[in-house]
Amino acid sequence: VTTKTVNMNQIKGSPYFDESFKQGEIEYFGETLKENIFLRFNAFSDEMEMSPNPLAESTENILIKNNKVSCSIEGETYRYLGYIADNQPPAVGYLKELFKGNVLALYERKAKVYMEATQARTSLERSFPARFVDKTEYYYSINNGSLLQVKLSKKKLISVLKPYSASIKTFLENQDSKLKSLEEVIQLFSFLDQV
Repeated sequence: VTTKTVNMNQIKGSPYFDESFKQGEIEYFGETLKENIFLRFNAFSDEMEMSPNPLAESTENILIKNNKVSCSIEGETYRYLGYIADNQPPAVGYLKELFKGNVLALYERKAKVYMEATQARTSLERSFPARFVDKTEYYYSINNGSLLQVKLSKKKLISVLKPYSASIKTFLENQDSKLKSLEEVIQLFSFLDQV
């Protein structure tokens, strides 16, 4: 077995959606830590990096991966949870909480996927450098059940939220919504959670 080391400087793009450390807050087993901490999400390694200095360029400190430990970065909450992607075995990772109600929840999972460099074999093909590719998925749960992947289309949402079909119809009529934006989907979840 040969292992190939990858030089990060030769990869196009970044393993971060935001490379700077931002003011953060950590909830550790139900208790909010009082420390002044700065965090950034490494979307390639799926780790929360921590630093006492917001100007740091790198750090060796990462937040423990546990479902009882969550963090907020500038008001956005990240939780380490199990989820089930379409046609994939169950997995765990960081998901951003978009909506958490009494019955329904909606999460976003953003990742950076490493793609190896490819050389064009003919003049009709293009060469690509090694690069990071953005990947965004959405997950929902009902009654604290499993987090299941869902595409944010009107048809898919109506399909997975079948028990709420009458309420969804009411929401779409009253809000004049086409469920085209993430904000409209969050409003739908909020509406259905109160039904």
